[in-house]
Amino acid sequence: QHAVFGSKLGWERPNWFTRAGDEQHDIYSMGRQNWFRTVGAEHKHVREHAGIFDQTSFSKYVVRGKGAAEALSWLCANRIARDVGKLTYTQLLNSRGGIEADLTVSRLSENEFYIVTGTGFRTHDLGWMKDNVPKATDVVFEDVTESYATLSLMGPKARDVLAKATQDDVSNAGFPFGHVREITIARHRLWALRVTYVGELGWELHMPMTAAVDVYDRLMSAGITTQVQPVGYRALESLRLEKGYRAWGSDITPNDTPLEAGLGWAVKLKGNENFLGRDALQQKQGQSLKKRFAGFMVDDPDAVLVGRETILRNGAFAGYLTSGGFGYTIGKSIGYGYVRNETGVSDADLVEGHYELVIANETYPAKLALDAPYDPKNLRVKA
Repeated sequence: QHAVFGSKLGWERPNWFTRAGDEQHDIYSMGRQNWFRTVGAEHKHVREHAGIFDQTSFSKYVVRGKGAAEALSWLCANRIARDVGKLTYTQLLNSRGGIEADLTVSRLSENEFYIVTGTGFRTHDLGWMKDNVPKATDVVFEDVTESYATLSLMGPKARDVLAKATQDDVSNAGFPFGHVREITIARHRLWALRVTYVGELGWELHMPMTAAVDVYDRLMSAGITTQVQPVGYRALESLRLEKGYRAWGSDITPNDTPLEAGLGWAVKLKGNENFLGRDALQQKQGQSLKKRFAGFMVDDPDAVLVGRETILRNGAFAGYLTSGGFGYTIGKSIGYGYVRNETGVSDADLVEGHYELVIANETYPAKLALDAPYDPKNLRVKA
């Protein structure tokens, strides 16, 4: 289907899909590259209709045993010991409270969980869990990455497509956000996870590798009337930037805490449940943070953000971007990074500052964005 592929950790993945007039390869440049407008069209399609992303390269693990819930409760900063059928976004923290990983944990049964994390972190995340699980815990970690394919169906018309492809209940009442269900598509049983990384209604569909072609064909045929199409990773990146979703390894790292990254809502500090990194976070909770994660938008169409650009606050160095790109829906370049100050960064400090970004040795005015530029109330995600 005219895909231009990239690769990550040995997996070949579609970065974008060419259209009439496009050369079917990347042409590198210092400005906007040849894929810019076509990726913008893919982005727009997901925002208005529905797209299918091949995310088979996700790293995937099954965690099982009588001590599985206990082990994951210690490893995960968020509460994962929820009812069967619930899904949780969580971080794994080190003893300093730094973010060693971020992933989703689905409870498939009383003693079995399904974990999904990024492609490039397969060895790191599995090794971290095995190294830090309490000793003598009855738990087994199994890497099932090559056993399961993942097709993510995302966009406001995603439910229309899925409802035509399966007889199972995918209504908002029957299948709420943050849940996992077993459903049937094209005679194949698979796990559907209602979660998103693009800021739209959507599902990750995890199936045996041999079922992927049948399921893909069924989704495409079911989506004819709702205009579903395949979408690549470059559009995925621009979609997540508009929603302010963090990327591990750039926006969040072992040197950043959830409090600094604006992810304190995903940490179970209010209860008494202990977890790795809790002590460090509790100590920092009452202190002034020396850095705060924030978003920046640049109006100038010539400003090409890629990450690592310098942040200026009131003309002085205040940090650098951790990631950057273009938000096609809002029509602006978007960057994220940490505003730093050794004496502390308060809400007032953030809001009252005048910001600029140094891009390719030129200084551009930038607007602070503390909320997600797109759908900050998550109304579309939970539609």
